[in-house]
Amino acid sequence: MAYVKHGLRLVISAAMLAWIATQVDLGSVGAVLAQANPSWLLAGVAINLLAIVCAAWRWQTLLGGLGLRIRLPRLLRVVLSGAFFNMFLPSSVGGDVMKMVLIAPEMEQREDAVSSVLMDRVVGLAVTIAVGLAAVLLLPSVWRNGPMLISLALALLAFAAGATLLFSRRLLALAARLSPPFIWRRVGPPVQRVQRSLLRMAHRRDILVQAAVISVLRQVAICGSVYCAGQAFGFGLGLVAYFATVPIAVAITALPLAVNGLGLQDNALILLLAGFGLSSAQALSLSIFLHAMRNGVGLLGGLIFALTRDRVAPASTATPATPEPAAGQAERSL
Repeated sequence: MAYVKHGLRLVISAAMLAWIATQVDLGSVGAVLAQANPSWLLAGVAINLLAIVCAAWRWQTLLGGLGLRIRLPRLLRVVLSGAFFNMFLPSSVGGDVMKMVLIAPEMEQREDAVSSVLMDRVVGLAVTIAVGLAAVLLLPSVWRNGPMLISLALALLAFAAGATLLFSRRLLALAARLSPPFIWRRVGPPVQRVQRSLLRMAHRRDILVQAAVISVLRQVAICGSVYCAGQAFGFGLGLVAYFATVPIAVAITALPLAVNGLGLQDNALILLLAGFGLSSAQALSLSIFLHAMRNGVGLLGGLIFALTRDRVAPASTATPATPEPAAGQAERSL
Protein backbone atom coordinates (compact mmCIF):
# COMPACT_ATOMS: atom_id res chain seq x y z
CA MET A 1 0.00 0.00 0.00
CA ALA A 2 2.86 2.41 0.82
CA TYR A 3 4.35 1.83 -2.63
CA VAL A 4 0.97 2.55 -4.23
CA LYS A 5 0.61 5.85 -2.34
CA HIS A 6 4.15 6.90 -3.22
CA GLY A 7 3.60 5.97 -6.85
CA LEU A 8 0.37 7.97 -6.89
CA ARG A 9 2.18 11.04 -5.56
CA LEU A 10 4.82 10.64 -8.26
CA VAL A 11 2.06 10.50 -10.86
CA ILE A 12 0.40 13.62 -9.42
CA SER A 13 3.69 15.55 -9.44
CA ALA A 14 4.49 14.41 -12.99
CA ALA A 15 1.00 15.34 -14.21
CA MET A 16 1.17 18.84 -12.68
CA LEU A 17 4.64 19.45 -14.09
CA ALA A 18 3.53 18.23 -17.51
CA TRP A 19 0.57 20.61 -17.42
CA ILE A 20 2.90 23.50 -16.53
CA ALA A 21 5.16 22.58 -19.46
CA THR A 22 2.19 22.93 -21.84
CA GLN A 23 1.03 26.23 -20.35
CA VAL A 24 4.27 28.11 -19.71
CA ASP A 25 6.83 29.28 -22.23
CA LEU A 26 9.94 27.59 -20.86
CA GLY A 27 12.12 29.74 -23.09
CA SER A 28 10.80 32.82 -21.27
CA VAL A 29 11.60 31.16 -17.95
CA GLY A 30 15.17 30.59 -19.12
CA ALA A 31 15.44 34.22 -20.16
CA VAL A 32 14.28 35.39 -16.73
CA LEU A 33 16.77 33.13 -14.96
CA ALA A 34 19.62 34.13 -17.27
CA GLN A 35 19.28 37.83 -16.47
CA ALA A 36 19.33 37.32 -12.70
CA ASN A 37 21.44 39.65 -10.58
CA PRO A 38 23.94 37.44 -8.66
CA SER A 39 24.16 39.82 -5.70
CA TRP A 40 20.42 39.68 -5.04
CA LEU A 41 20.42 35.90 -5.47
CA LEU A 42 23.22 35.50 -2.92
CA ALA A 43 21.28 37.70 -0.52
CA GLY A 44 18.26 35.44 -1.01
CA VAL A 45 20.34 32.34 -0.29
CA ALA A 46 21.77 33.87 2.90
CA ILE A 47 18.35 34.88 4.19
CA ASN A 48 16.99 31.42 3.39
CA LEU A 49 19.67 29.89 5.61
CA LEU A 50 18.38 32.04 8.47
CA ALA A 51 14.97 30.43 7.97
CA ILE A 52 16.57 27.00 8.55
CA VAL A 53 18.17 28.18 11.77
CA CYS A 54 14.78 29.53 12.90
CA ALA A 55 13.23 26.10 12.27
CA ALA A 56 15.75 24.45 14.62
CA TRP A 57 15.35 27.25 17.18
CA ARG A 58 11.54 26.85 17.19
CA TRP A 59 11.86 23.09 17.74
CA GLN A 60 14.32 23.66 20.58
CA THR A 61 11.80 26.03 22.21
CA LEU A 62 8.98 23.49 21.97
CA LEU A 63 11.19 20.76 23.45
CA GLY A 64 11.75 23.13 26.35
CA GLY A 65 8.01 22.95 26.95
CA LEU A 66 8.49 19.24 27.61
CA GLY A 67 11.32 19.92 30.03
CA LEU A 68 14.04 18.91 27.55
CA ARG A 69 17.16 20.83 26.63
CA ILE A 70 18.92 19.82 23.43
CA ARG A 71 21.66 21.95 21.93
CA LEU A 72 20.75 24.02 18.89
CA PRO A 73 23.59 22.64 16.68
CA ARG A 74 22.31 19.10 17.26
CA LEU A 75 18.75 20.06 16.31
CA LEU A 76 20.04 21.98 13.30
CA ARG A 77 21.75 18.83 12.05
CA VAL A 78 18.52 16.86 12.46
CA VAL A 79 16.49 19.55 10.65
CA LEU A 80 18.95 19.52 7.76
CA SER A 81 18.89 15.71 7.63
CA GLY A 82 15.08 15.84 7.51
CA ALA A 83 15.32 18.25 4.58
CA PHE A 84 17.42 15.66 2.76
CA PHE A 85 14.74 12.99 3.12
CA ASN A 86 12.10 15.50 1.99
CA MET A 87 13.76 15.40 -1.42
CA PHE A 88 12.56 11.84 -1.97
CA LEU A 89 9.54 11.42 0.29
CA PRO A 90 6.05 12.95 -0.02
CA SER A 91 5.75 16.62 0.90
CA SER A 92 7.37 17.38 4.28
CA VAL A 93 5.84 14.36 6.02
CA GLY A 94 8.79 12.09 5.26
CA GLY A 95 11.25 14.59 6.67
CA ASP A 96 9.17 14.93 9.84
CA VAL A 97 9.22 11.16 10.33
CA MET A 98 13.00 11.10 9.96
CA LYS A 99 13.34 13.93 12.50
CA MET A 100 11.32 11.82 14.97
CA VAL A 101 13.52 8.80 14.30
CA LEU A 102 16.81 10.70 14.59
CA ILE A 103 15.97 12.55 17.81
CA ALA A 104 14.10 9.72 19.61
CA PRO A 105 17.26 7.94 20.93
CA GLU A 106 18.13 11.07 22.90
CA MET A 107 14.85 11.07 24.82
CA GLU A 108 13.75 8.95 27.74
CA GLN A 109 10.18 8.93 26.41
CA ARG A 110 10.00 8.32 22.67
CA GLU A 111 6.53 9.85 22.37
CA ASP A 112 8.11 13.24 23.17
CA ALA A 113 10.04 12.99 19.90
CA VAL A 114 6.80 12.43 18.00
CA SER A 115 4.77 15.08 19.80
CA SER A 116 7.50 17.75 19.54
CA VAL A 117 7.72 17.34 15.77
CA LEU A 118 3.91 17.35 15.43
CA MET A 119 3.60 20.49 17.55
CA ASP A 120 6.39 22.10 15.57
CA ARG A 121 4.39 21.40 12.41
CA VAL A 122 1.17 22.75 13.96
CA VAL A 123 2.78 26.01 15.12
CA GLY A 124 4.59 26.48 11.83
CA LEU A 125 1.47 25.99 9.70
CA ALA A 126 -0.66 28.17 11.99
CA VAL A 127 1.76 31.08 11.69
CA THR A 128 2.26 30.50 7.96
CA ILE A 129 -1.48 30.77 7.32
CA ALA A 130 -1.83 33.72 9.72
CA VAL A 131 0.95 35.65 7.96
CA GLY A 132 -0.69 35.06 4.59
CA LEU A 133 -4.08 36.13 5.96
CA ALA A 134 -2.67 39.28 7.54
CA ALA A 135 -0.94 40.26 4.30
CA VAL A 136 -4.13 39.69 2.31
CA LEU A 137 -6.04 41.95 4.70
CA LEU A 138 -3.45 44.67 4.09
CA LEU A 139 -4.13 44.50 0.34
CA PRO A 140 -7.80 45.33 -0.36
CA SER A 141 -7.18 44.92 -4.09
CA VAL A 142 -6.57 41.21 -3.46
CA TRP A 143 -9.96 40.69 -1.84
CA ARG A 144 -11.39 40.12 -5.31
CA ASN A 145 -8.74 37.51 -6.11
CA GLY A 146 -10.88 34.38 -6.00
CA PRO A 147 -8.08 31.78 -6.34
CA MET A 148 -6.11 33.32 -3.49
CA LEU A 149 -9.10 33.44 -1.15
CA ILE A 150 -10.08 29.87 -2.03
CA SER A 151 -6.51 28.68 -1.45
CA LEU A 152 -6.41 30.41 1.93
CA ALA A 153 -9.78 28.95 2.91
CA LEU A 154 -8.68 25.43 1.95
CA ALA A 155 -5.47 25.83 3.94
CA LEU A 156 -7.46 26.99 6.97
CA LEU A 157 -9.86 24.05 6.71
CA ALA A 158 -7.05 21.52 6.33
CA PHE A 159 -5.21 23.01 9.31
CA ALA A 160 -8.35 23.03 11.49
CA ALA A 161 -9.12 19.41 10.62
CA GLY A 162 -5.58 18.27 11.35
CA ALA A 163 -5.38 20.14 14.66
CA THR A 164 -8.72 18.69 15.76
CA LEU A 165 -7.52 15.17 15.02
CA LEU A 166 -4.36 15.72 17.07
CA PHE A 167 -5.81 17.39 20.14
CA SER A 168 -9.37 16.08 20.51
CA ARG A 169 -9.71 13.57 23.33
CA ARG A 170 -13.24 12.78 22.21
CA LEU A 171 -12.08 11.75 18.76
CA LEU A 172 -9.39 9.57 20.29
CA ALA A 173 -11.97 7.92 22.55
CA LEU A 174 -14.22 7.39 19.52
CA ALA A 175 -11.34 5.80 17.62
CA ALA A 176 -10.74 3.49 20.58
CA ARG A 177 -14.38 2.36 20.53
CA LEU A 178 -14.51 1.83 16.77
CA SER A 179 -11.15 0.10 16.36
CA PRO A 180 -10.91 -3.69 16.63
CA PRO A 181 -9.67 -4.53 20.14
CA PHE A 182 -6.59 -6.41 18.96
CA ILE A 183 -5.48 -3.39 16.91
CA TRP A 184 -6.19 -0.83 19.61
CA ARG A 185 -4.31 -2.84 22.23
CA ARG A 186 -1.26 -2.51 20.02
CA VAL A 187 -1.47 1.08 18.76
CA GLY A 188 -3.72 2.69 21.37
CA PRO A 189 -1.26 3.16 24.27
CA PRO A 190 1.48 4.89 22.22
CA VAL A 191 -1.09 7.11 20.50
CA GLN A 192 -2.51 8.11 23.89
CA ARG A 193 0.96 8.88 25.22
CA VAL A 194 1.70 11.08 22.21
CA GLN A 195 -1.53 13.00 22.70
CA ARG A 196 -0.78 13.51 26.41
CA SER A 197 2.63 14.85 25.45
CA LEU A 198 1.01 17.20 22.92
CA LEU A 199 -1.44 18.47 25.52
CA ARG A 200 1.42 19.13 27.93
CA MET A 201 2.94 21.48 25.37
CA ALA A 202 -0.46 22.96 24.52
CA HIS A 203 -0.82 24.07 28.17
CA ARG A 204 2.50 25.91 28.04
CA ARG A 205 1.22 29.10 26.46
CA ASP A 206 4.47 30.93 27.14
CA ILE A 207 6.34 28.32 25.11
CA LEU A 208 3.78 28.43 22.30
CA VAL A 209 4.01 32.22 22.11
CA GLN A 210 7.81 32.04 21.87
CA ALA A 211 7.56 29.39 19.16
CA ALA A 212 5.02 31.50 17.28
CA VAL A 213 7.30 34.55 17.38
CA ILE A 214 10.17 32.45 16.02
CA SER A 215 7.81 31.18 13.29
CA VAL A 216 7.02 34.75 12.32
CA LEU A 217 10.75 35.43 12.01
CA ARG A 218 11.04 32.31 9.87
CA GLN A 219 8.25 33.50 7.57
CA VAL A 220 9.88 36.91 7.30
CA ALA A 221 13.11 35.17 6.25
CA ILE A 222 11.37 32.95 3.67
CA CYS A 223 9.40 35.82 2.14
CA GLY A 224 12.46 38.07 2.26
CA SER A 225 14.44 35.40 0.43
CA VAL A 226 11.84 35.20 -2.36
CA TYR A 227 11.67 39.01 -2.47
CA CYS A 228 15.45 39.07 -3.10
CA ALA A 229 14.94 36.54 -5.91
CA GLY A 230 12.24 38.79 -7.38
CA GLN A 231 14.62 41.72 -7.26
CA ALA A 232 17.30 39.60 -8.90
CA PHE A 233 14.92 38.74 -11.75
CA GLY A 234 13.85 42.36 -12.16
CA PHE A 235 10.29 42.10 -10.85
CA GLY A 236 8.76 45.24 -9.40
CA LEU A 237 6.64 43.66 -6.66
CA GLY A 238 6.71 45.07 -3.15
CA LEU A 239 7.50 42.95 -0.11
CA VAL A 240 3.85 42.75 1.01
CA ALA A 241 2.92 40.94 -2.21
CA TYR A 242 5.29 38.11 -1.29
CA PHE A 243 3.88 37.95 2.23
CA ALA A 244 0.41 37.54 0.71
CA THR A 245 1.35 34.71 -1.63
CA VAL A 246 4.45 32.77 -0.54
CA PRO A 247 3.06 31.62 2.86
CA ILE A 248 -0.10 30.29 1.19
CA ALA A 249 1.95 28.44 -1.42
CA VAL A 250 4.17 26.99 1.32
CA ALA A 251 1.11 25.86 3.28
CA ILE A 252 -0.33 24.16 0.18
CA THR A 253 3.02 22.50 -0.48
CA ALA A 254 2.88 20.90 2.97
CA LEU A 255 -0.08 18.77 1.87
CA PRO A 256 1.10 15.16 1.33
CA LEU A 257 -0.03 15.09 -2.31
CA ALA A 258 3.25 15.41 -4.18
CA VAL A 259 6.92 14.55 -3.79
CA ASN A 260 8.82 17.45 -2.20
CA GLY A 261 6.09 19.86 -3.32
CA LEU A 262 6.84 19.35 -7.02
CA GLY A 263 3.98 20.69 -9.09
CA LEU A 264 1.96 21.88 -6.10
CA GLN A 265 4.20 24.81 -5.26
CA ASP A 266 4.67 25.76 -8.92
CA ASN A 267 0.97 25.82 -9.75
CA ALA A 268 0.16 27.63 -6.49
CA LEU A 269 2.63 30.45 -7.16
CA ILE A 270 1.56 30.79 -10.80
CA LEU A 271 -2.06 31.07 -9.70
CA LEU A 272 -1.49 33.43 -6.77
CA LEU A 273 1.10 35.75 -8.32
CA ALA A 274 -1.06 36.25 -11.40
CA GLY A 275 -3.17 38.51 -9.20
CA PHE A 276 -0.16 40.79 -8.83
CA GLY A 277 0.54 40.99 -12.55
CA LEU A 278 3.33 38.44 -12.83
CA SER A 279 3.31 36.18 -15.87
CA SER A 280 3.40 32.40 -15.54
CA ALA A 281 7.06 32.39 -16.61
CA GLN A 282 7.98 34.95 -13.95
CA ALA A 283 6.09 33.09 -11.20
CA LEU A 284 7.66 29.80 -12.25
CA SER A 285 11.10 31.43 -12.03
CA LEU A 286 10.44 32.25 -8.38
CA SER A 287 9.21 28.71 -7.77
CA ILE A 288 12.40 27.32 -9.33
CA PHE A 289 14.39 29.51 -6.93
CA LEU A 290 12.46 28.04 -3.98
CA HIS A 291 13.01 24.50 -5.28
CA ALA A 292 16.72 25.24 -5.66
CA MET A 293 16.91 26.51 -2.08
CA ARG A 294 15.00 23.51 -0.73
CA ASN A 295 17.09 20.98 -2.65
CA GLY A 296 20.31 22.79 -1.83
CA VAL A 297 19.49 22.59 1.87
CA GLY A 298 18.51 18.95 1.36
CA LEU A 299 21.85 18.10 -0.25
CA LEU A 300 23.66 19.83 2.59
CA GLY A 301 21.55 17.80 5.03
CA GLY A 302 22.39 14.60 3.17
CA LEU A 303 26.09 15.33 3.48
CA ILE A 304 25.72 16.07 7.18
CA PHE A 305 23.67 12.91 7.69
CA ALA A 306 26.29 10.78 5.93
CA LEU A 307 29.13 12.25 7.99
CA THR A 308 27.42 12.23 11.41
CA ARG A 309 24.93 9.34 11.38
CA ASP A 310 27.26 7.13 13.41
CA ARG A 311 27.87 9.85 15.98
CA VAL A 312 24.65 9.78 17.94
CA ALA A 313 24.87 12.17 20.83
CA PRO A 314 24.46 10.57 24.24
CA ALA A 315 21.09 10.79 25.94
CA SER A 316 22.61 13.12 28.51
CA THR A 317 22.46 15.95 25.96
CA ALA A 318 18.70 15.95 26.47
CA THR A 319 18.72 17.16 30.04
CA PRO A 320 15.49 17.89 31.89
CA ALA A 321 14.89 21.58 32.23
CA THR A 322 14.19 23.08 35.62
CA PRO A 323 10.42 22.72 36.08
CA GLU A 324 8.46 25.93 36.23
CA PRO A 325 5.24 26.46 38.18
CA ALA A 326 3.26 26.86 34.98
CA ALA A 327 4.46 23.52 33.70
CA GLY A 328 3.56 21.77 36.94
CA GLN A 329 0.11 23.32 36.96
CA ALA A 330 -0.39 22.28 33.35
CA GLU A 331 0.52 18.68 34.07
CA ARG A 332 -1.84 18.53 37.06
CA SER A 333 -4.67 19.84 34.86
CA LEU A 334 -4.42 16.82 32.53
